[in-house]
Amino acid sequence: MNRSSKILRYVGKRLLQGIPIILAIVVMNFFLLNLAEGDAVDVLAGEAGSATPEYMAEMRAKFGLDKPLPVQLAVYLKNVVSLDLGYSFRHDMPVTKLIVDRFWPTLLLMVSTIILAVSFGILLGLFAAVNLNTWKDTMISVFALITYATPLFWVGLMMIIMFSIKNDWFPTSGMENIAAFYEGFDRVKDIAHHLVLPTITLSLFYLALYTRMMHGCRGLVSQLRFLTQILTNLGSNM
Repeated sequence: MNRSSKILRYVGKRLLQGIPIILAIVVMNFFLLNLAEGDAVDVLAGEAGSATPEYMAEMRAKFGLDKPLPVQLAVYLKNVVSLDLGYSFRHDMPVTKLIVDRFWPTLLLMVSTIILAVSFGILLGLFAAVNLNTWKDTMISVFALITYATPLFWVGLMMIIMFSIKNDWFPTSGMENIAAFYEGFDRVKDIAHHLVLPTITLSLFYLALYTRMMHGCRGLVSQLRFLTQILTNLGSNM
């Protein structure tokens, strides 16, 4: 068996092992939602302000919420397998289309965050490792510890207050300025401008991880070289 076959077999085995895990997560998600007070009809009625009992009963029958729990679970699993995720009445569109529309902006934010976190994390980690046990190493370690421990939602709020509300340097939300009708490079620049704050906010946590990882690896390599040198000197003296 060649290497490619072994890799494909390993990947296939892992994918098969992931099926029961995904199924367990879906089932747990279903029961957790049912343990909460009320249901989707109560939420819709609350958002509408009021609803008659007859209308709520009609909506529960329409959504299948009046059926026994095992039947609801079976229908839920069937819909998930067939990628029928239902209809969003809040956004007035199918949930699948809602996810697809938001997939590319999310992917753009993820890629930007990973690139920023990995590049600066590696640079900071190597810089700290080169200056081991100096004030520069201490400052970078403290920075990594603070960014790792600080909640990202708080960082995001502080970023908005400092750079959007007080200084008006960056927009508070959104992916682009739709009302400006930018095209070509101007649109790319506008999207990049909107990406700055969320990318920096999300990258801080991962930047701390990569910084500590590179710092630890560089320190480990230095220790191994030190041990190798000791063993070499012992071997030459014997």
